[in-house]
Amino acid sequence: MLLEKGQKIKTIDGETIEVDQYLAGGGQGDVYRVSFRGEQKALKWYTCKFRDEKGFYDNLKSNMDSGSPAREFLWPLAVTEKCLGSFGYVMDLIPAGYYKVDEYALAKVKFSSFKSAVEACIQINSAFRTLHLAGYAYQDINGGNFIVDPVKGNVLICDNDNVAPDGVSTGIVGTPGYMAPEVFSGRNLPNKRSDQFSMAVMFFMLLCANHPLEGRRWQRITCMTDADEMRLYGTDPLFIYDPEDCSNEPVVEIHKNVLKRWGFLPQYMKDIFIKAFSRQSLENPSRRVSEIDWLQALCRFRSDIVRCKNPNCSNEIFINGAATTKCDCCGTPYPVANRVRLPLYEIPVVSGARIYRCQLGTCNLKDALNPVAAIVSKGDALGIKNKSGLIWAALTPSGKSKRVEPEEVIPIKPGITFKIEDYNLEII
Repeated sequence: MLLEKGQKIKTIDGETIEVDQYLAGGGQGDVYRVSFRGEQKALKWYTCKFRDEKGFYDNLKSNMDSGSPAREFLWPLAVTEKCLGSFGYVMDLIPAGYYKVDEYALAKVKFSSFKSAVEACIQINSAFRTLHLAGYAYQDINGGNFIVDPVKGNVLICDNDNVAPDGVSTGIVGTPGYMAPEVFSGRNLPNKRSDQFSMAVMFFMLLCANHPLEGRRWQRITCMTDADEMRLYGTDPLFIYDPEDCSNEPVVEIHKNVLKRWGFLPQYMKDIFIKAFSRQSLENPSRRVSEIDWLQALCRFRSDIVRCKNPNCSNEIFINGAATTKCDCCGTPYPVANRVRLPLYEIPVVSGARIYRCQLGTCNLKDALNPVAAIVSKGDALGIKNKSGLIWAALTPSGKSKRVEPEEVIPIKPGITFKIEDYNLEII
């Protein structure tokens, strides 16, 4: 039964929600535009039956009381009383210009740049890093719950009613295609380890426009049965780029997008996907790629993406090994005049590039995305700004020492070394 315009519902705190307009329906319920506290909000009103309605309702109230763990989550702002045979909760409306991850995976919507897609992956990872640190698991990561701005790569996460303390079941197990194998096959309940699998699926779909387990085996299925689905996603999953078993490899006539994109990815991104979907990770949740490992790879990838310098070509170039790289579209070389040598690898000096704590070395997960430096324009030249909040100890090529205060900029000159915490960095 649809709620009617003008209908009023009370929250558990006695506040009034007034229904304005029906917006959409979904698997669990309907969403309405409502007036609440003098503002336009969204109301999710449940139409489904719950296996444990009391547990679900109590968890929803607990989430509301705890507050959102990160800005990306469209968190429950208020929970309604039980009335009209159901209940619901209020959240912020989705702003214009955001689209579901599923729409990107199906190429219905495209990012304005590959860098925006990488930024979206970083924001998703950052949100779940915060969620897991707070002791929660999302439990139902899927392409319909994540909405992304294709220009800036900003991410919002909705349907947070499934979030619960890690290890606590709300009766929700997830969405086929995104569920971890051990959850899909019924061997385990959702937890933060299954979240890590679902997150890796999301990254592969955003960056490669294909499901990581849907290759030749998927293509050969003419009519998907429950048994086929169980084998593909549950009992016998196989990565389409498994280096030891090519029986589920991409099919040239079908998987054109992933074949093209995989070929362009730098080796370190291929390596982390191979690890994320290795047999060890698929079979053993404790072997999953962690949030910190993803952040290190994704931050590096973002630093390696630049625009072709040919004014007639807007192609993005993935810098190879922090060295001068030719545009694969027009052949124009992108000269890398200088690089910053980090403890683990080098990044090209490009205006707007950022360096985070996770790129230096071992750190606490909560500190991973703390900025430590940024490449900025200083007149016609480039410099590196101290964003760490700490004083750097810098050394010029002639051996002169200098203190670099927070927010101070030092010029990009080969041979300058500086120390952040216990890590030595060098401009080359």
